[in-house]
Amino acid sequence: MLRRTIMTILAALLAVGLVSAQDGLNLPTELYVLTNTGMVQRYGLGMAGVSAVTPEDTFVIDFGVAPDGNWLAYRTDQSLELLNMYSGESSTVEGATAGLPPFRGRGDTMAWSPTGDALAYTTLYGARVWFNTSPPVFLDLRQGAFEQIGWSPDGAYLAAEAEPDIWWIYRRDGLMLTLTSAIPSSKGLAWVGPAEVVFAPEDGGLFQMNLAAGNQQTLLLDNTWVYQLPYKLPDGTLAVFGRQKSDTDTQPGFGRLLGLAPDAPRVSSLGNAAVDLTDLRWAPRGELMVAFRGGVLALVVPGSGQGLTLPVSDAAAYSWGAAPLPTASSLQLPTDGYFLTDDENGVAQVWRMPADGTQPVQLTAATADVTAYALSPDGQQLAYATADTLWLQPLNSAGEAQSLSEFDGRDVYDIMFSPDGQRIAFATSSSDDQPEGGIWVQAVDNDTPAGLIQPNGPETPDSPVSGPPFYRAPAFAPDGVALLVRQNGSETTAFRLLSEAGNDVTRRDLGQYDAALWLRDGRILAYGDGMDSGDPPPAQLVVVINPADGAPTPLASIPYPAQIVTARDIAPGQVRLVLRNMLPGPRALNVVDLRTDTGALSAVGSGGFMVNPTLSPDGDTLAGQTHDGGPLTVRDLSTGQQTVLAAPLALDDYRWATIR
Repeated sequence: MLRRTIMTILAALLAVGLVSAQDGLNLPTELYVLTNTGMVQRYGLGMAGVSAVTPEDTFVIDFGVAPDGNWLAYRTDQSLELLNMYSGESSTVEGATAGLPPFRGRGDTMAWSPTGDALAYTTLYGARVWFNTSPPVFLDLRQGAFEQIGWSPDGAYLAAEAEPDIWWIYRRDGLMLTLTSAIPSSKGLAWVGPAEVVFAPEDGGLFQMNLAAGNQQTLLLDNTWVYQLPYKLPDGTLAVFGRQKSDTDTQPGFGRLLGLAPDAPRVSSLGNAAVDLTDLRWAPRGELMVAFRGGVLALVVPGSGQGLTLPVSDAAAYSWGAAPLPTASSLQLPTDGYFLTDDENGVAQVWRMPADGTQPVQLTAATADVTAYALSPDGQQLAYATADTLWLQPLNSAGEAQSLSEFDGRDVYDIMFSPDGQRIAFATSSSDDQPEGGIWVQAVDNDTPAGLIQPNGPETPDSPVSGPPFYRAPAFAPDGVALLVRQNGSETTAFRLLSEAGNDVTRRDLGQYDAALWLRDGRILAYGDGMDSGDPPPAQLVVVINPADGAPTPLASIPYPAQIVTARDIAPGQVRLVLRNMLPGPRALNVVDLRTDTGALSAVGSGGFMVNPTLSPDGDTLAGQTHDGGPLTVRDLSTGQQTVLAAPLALDDYRWATIR
């Protein structure tokens, strides 16, 4: 009998895609559990397993996962902390003034706004809201001790529940929150629009209220029934548990799952079983619910009430991770993409992501990890470095890879082809034992040995060559004559222009900048001061440099805390910039266009949540990773649609093919 019951539950879970022999327990998104020992654990998707995400020596009281899925906010009895779960970056928001939650386990006691720019958390007197600005802004809400708190889908409103089933709703206006509505009784609350909520009074009926229209209320279902736990399903159906008041067979606190389709005149049955609603909460997407009782978590199928207990017996609270982005096994792209990831033997190789939406293809077959690579402008050749050797491999013929240069234990970095594809520039490391490091140029015909045109180290006699400056990131000018290189000092970043004339190399120092790139008209765009210091750091000045004399012309200024993370010359006179927020914590990227003739800036849109972003040659697509060391994610800037590549789960150094 017990075995039959277990099999019935598993069959019900299989019906909604929650259990798979190949994928393990397929949760709707990552599940985070706070144990009674004060540690937050993450239950990953598929076969990811369980991992601890908070420091071992820290006793966590409550927590909230940010919408980017990378950052975690958690409270101790001393402070409120931020932690990037993948990079390890951390920051203290405030000390003991963060307060303590009056309840745990009844709902989310911490809630991030959808854009990640604000965090609300319950306190003994109500709630506190931290706005992640410079300087930070804090706001207190004192309408009562709240059990749970949460934002509307677009972050325009904040809802908080107090005992007994009282809901307070605040409207956000910039860095202010204004009390806009109080619901004296509701067994749950559901957002069904940006400013519309559905609530279920204890004495019966189901109502919809428009907060943007003077709290206008509409009766959805009359009070001959009592309802609980409304929830909007992905298809727009309003799911809710109901019990007819005259039903003497169903106990109070139980209900059957009902559904009200958008604009439907009547309710329909979504389940026949009477489900115990005690301590039951909806999981993301509404395919299941979670029952949390006595430190134990169980997944429950809402239509049947059948469930499966998770291997958790000492939970103090739980919360779900960020809503997962859509995944795909391949992607439609504006041009081919390339990246590094391991082959079946665990060796990092170069792979191509075809633009036509077919599966990624492995290009190299190196016996040691590929550490750097570049694609020729015509897409016919691939240069790559492995085991201190530079190789050249044809891509559209049966020819084998050939060794161009060996560097006897020195690392090869930052490979780049000339515009005509006939030369390769790259950087190597150097040491006292191996002094010949710096910027090299190699002919692809392999008839001429690579030449060192800019050595590392101080340009003074008797100085150790292993000391700074170190030269990296060579970039050919559009005409292929000059090279722009980065000069890394001990605490600064500067740029130098190298020009070959026969056997002579002329050098021109361009000054300190955070980054620089060639424009198609032969000028250089540079930004920042190359210092990355200051409290707060200075604004990033954007300039255009005339390579003939090195003179900079100011174009624009990017004020702190915005910072340029990547830029691309996408059209004559137009550079597209991707900006991040320098403050610790989650924040979606912003994309803007810069006119190189006037310095005018214009908004393009959101770049979504990602790290290591890179723009496609036309500037319409942004690619990056979901987190450091994570999978590829691609965002269409015109539609805002963002997708994650299902495999590989980790890659590095994604770049786009050049459109010619």
